[in-house]
Amino acid sequence: MGSIAFQQGVAGDLPQASDFQIPQLRNASREPAKMIYRILHDESYLMHVIPPVESMTKLGEEHGTFAFNAEPKSYRDVWKPLEIEFRPCEGSKATEVPDVSENFGRLFLSERAFEVLGELLGQCGECLPVTFGGRKGYIFNPTLTAEQAGAVDNQLLSYDEHGNLSHFGFKEPNLLGVHVFKTELDLYKGVFCLESIKAAFTDANLTGIVFSEDASGPTGQAHGETH
Repeated sequence: MGSIAFQQGVAGDLPQASDFQIPQLRNASREPAKMIYRILHDESYLMHVIPPVESMTKLGEEHGTFAFNAEPKSYRDVWKPLEIEFRPCEGSKATEVPDVSENFGRLFLSERAFEVLGELLGQCGECLPVTFGGRKGYIFNPTLTAEQAGAVDNQLLSYDEHGNLSHFGFKEPNLLGVHVFKTELDLYKGVFCLESIKAAFTDANLTGIVFSEDASGPTGQAHGETH
């Protein structure tokens, strides 16, 4: 593999874990919660993929399940930068790496997207350094849940004739100051956000995800998942 430029005009060897600093960011603001969105991948762009072999090799047997375990637990203390890949979703002819990508309950952030969203996201999870094709980015691992915030609205839970969860909802007042969260109701595979994230993404003209106002179903809208 060739060298990676970490700063403009400066090239270095492929970074080791000690070369990265995982950001420690400020406490969340207490702005009123607004509409809740489900973040979905935009299939007109490539989707990030975390190779299981890479994850197991670098993080070890105990933590290497990061590649296929969406549970909202922290990996900050054991993290070693992973080399990730980008692939088109099934049926997509995408060729471009986006600023942001969603897959299996986590987000990829380009360096530009991290500059825009990193502080907001870091209040509800951790931004873990990764590399791809000689470039640098981050995987955002959400660690805050609706259950922790007491935001699951049990009155909105409903099930189909087979006993499968078909609808859920959240208590917006309990999400004051929350920017991003996950929920056990969909096995942590969805990423939900508030208006603050959508506004920052849109204002910066970032690419790669869409914001669905239908945040009430366990699976959301199918926008492609690749492994």
